[in-house]
Amino acid sequence: MHRVGARELRLHSGDVMARLRRGERILLTLRGDPVGVISPIDRTAVAARIDAEARRSEVLGWLALSESAFRTWDNADDEVWDQIEAS
Repeated sequence: MHRVGARELRLHSGDVMARLRRGERILLTLRGDPVGVISPIDRTAVAARIDAEARRSEVLGWLALSESAFRTWDNADDEVWDQIEAS
């Protein structure tokens, strides 16, 4: 595992990114003491998660927009159900 100090990370971040893209893990150090590890991501898993989140947001957005359409929908049964739920 390649070691990178805070200063080197700041000055050579492009080189660090290139190593990550090649699949290398990098040990981050601060004044020689290890403080963390940077590792490459699974791009397929991240893309799948982003797509799933986008679909979820689209559905929730549609539901939020359509909710107002039902606010003025009067139905005599609603009053009965309101009384049952309040009991």
